[in-house]
Amino acid sequence: MKHSKPRYLRISEKIRILIRNQTYKPGDLLPTEQELAKTYGASRPTIAKALKLLTDEKLVRRRAGFGTQVLAPGKSAITAAFLIPRIHETEIFEPICDSITKTAAESGMRIVQATESSLEHHTRAFAESLTEQFIAARVNGVFFTPIEHIPDQQAFNLEIIKRLGRESIHVVLLDRDVYHWPRQTPFDLIGIDNIEAGYIMANHLLGNGCKKLAFVFASNPAMTVQLRRIGSHEALIQAGHRANSLLDVELDMDRPERAAQALRKAGAQGIICANDATAAPLLRALLDLGVNLPHEMQVCGFDDVKYASLLSVPLTSYRQPVKDIGRVAAQVMATRIKRPDSPPVRITLKGQLVIRESSCGPIG
Repeated sequence: MKHSKPRYLRISEKIRILIRNQTYKPGDLLPTEQELAKTYGASRPTIAKALKLLTDEKLVRRRAGFGTQVLAPGKSAITAAFLIPRIHETEIFEPICDSITKTAAESGMRIVQATESSLEHHTRAFAESLTEQFIAARVNGVFFTPIEHIPDQQAFNLEIIKRLGRESIHVVLLDRDVYHWPRQTPFDLIGIDNIEAGYIMANHLLGNGCKKLAFVFASNPAMTVQLRRIGSHEALIQAGHRANSLLDVELDMDRPERAAQALRKAGAQGIICANDATAAPLLRALLDLGVNLPHEMQVCGFDDVKYASLLSVPLTSYRQPVKDIGRVAAQVMATRIKRPDSPPVRITLKGQLVIRESSCGPIG
């Protein structure tokens, strides 16, 4: 059976359940790393990573030469949880959550982890299951990434927020709003300015001499993708190009060669992809067509995932400040819980344009 979660997360969840059901009581020492590695059929570094997560949540305390001791639950500790059903499908969310967990622990806020569920590949049902879990656990707050690519997604996300609100559970949105821009929900939101990111990327390609730009996206694009397109369009207008000069190309992830052929036929020179996951198959398809990158065509993406620098032609990308997003989100949640009547904040953090071979230097 293929697991979507990393092994260290699955192991930490199993140990967490044993702590909750009092198999390991406050004051008890957990088995050694070597013993846990044997129990769970994992390496010691994997066990160490699982125990670090539990340490950050203040469920256990680790001391050299002593062992890993179960801590008594803090009676006055505030708690929060992650409602991100597709957390393992998008690379940026795991480091954001790791940063939230670390910052939360430093401020006395404990992150409650969801139990394993057979519904993880059924996004709508899984989100409803997580909501019920967190209501039952009486958490103080939830970090929520609005769910996309489901029918009636706006109504569904708003209903989740309303259900949490009826239980006095505070919500901090991560990465995106529930509504389409420019409408905004009255909740705290932490992410990047996607319009600015799109503007920066388009400006970079224009500065390289690319005269015809295209925006490439998969079907049913995310809200953040739409904002990146708006920013790209604005850069073209400010550079004196016509309002309709940005070419829109939809990419079929199963047939990327179709988009590659359309781009070549249209004479596109600068390709702004909705994200790195879209850019990777397109870049491969362009190379298979014999396109000379970056002299004939230049390609860029967003998020700067780990494989971006490892592609056949290393990909220029807009790097999200994931650690800072997590740190600020944890601070905002702590403030929201302590001062629930304070005005909502929307914080956009600046990312970084990372230029690699796919768009290095002048075109032509």
